[in-house]
Amino acid sequence: MSTTRPLALLLLVPLGCATRAAAAQVPAPAAQSVLAASPAVEVRSLDRTLRVTGEGRVRVRPDVAVVLAGIEATGKTLAPTVADAAAKMRRMIDALAKAGVAEKDVQTTRHDVQVERPWVDGKPRDITGYTVVDEVRVTVRDLAKLGQILERVVAAGSNSLRGLTFERDDPAPQRQEALANAVAVARAKAEAMAKAAGVSLGAVVAIEEGAAERPIPLAKYRTQAMVATDGAPVTPGELEIDASVSVTYAIR
Repeated sequence: MSTTRPLALLLLVPLGCATRAAAAQVPAPAAQSVLAASPAVEVRSLDRTLRVTGEGRVRVRPDVAVVLAGIEATGKTLAPTVADAAAKMRRMIDALAKAGVAEKDVQTTRHDVQVERPWVDGKPRDITGYTVVDEVRVTVRDLAKLGQILERVVAAGSNSLRGLTFERDDPAPQRQEALANAVAVARAKAEAMAKAAGVSLGAVVAIEEGAAERPIPLAKYRTQAMVATDGAPVTPGELEIDASVSVTYAIR
């Protein structure tokens, strides 16, 4: 026992010396790398922010109307039916031009050819006829003439009027106003919440716009196929343009 203890002490002392010597030989940058690589506990303070949302709305009168006008022709043979539909469509487009609708405001949106063929016992029989449907999207910029234009379209042979909507040709100015209103609403909400929580608002950390939506009509009106002699009675009403934002404020 007396010979073993000094031996253990002699073995431990060189080991400690060797460790210190090895550490002393490590260059300063390398030593820093070793220290940086060693596990450490990082303490981070929580971000002090307040996130709020705001919505803004602007009401505006529409300045254009959009309607889908079409014709439908039926017949037992294809070529004459297509020719009949084309002639009706040309008369309708000519009527639109005479009413003051520009060519750029008339766009073809549909051209369908339907085959009438009965099925008996799960098998197709001979073709009995064809139906051709043509449709155009018409933009009317003079709303005072909208009723007269619809009347002329029907008189020219249109047997389909649908999808009448009122829009704003350029809603950008009103959308910007709605955005400004949304930011003001968000600021008011943030101030109220900060006051209730006993903190103060700081600078804006982040701001994000919500998804833009199409202007929403406040009332929907359906165009009647029956038109009065002085034009169809239509009412544009108002549009509501919405905007939303999300704002993050620093608090202190």
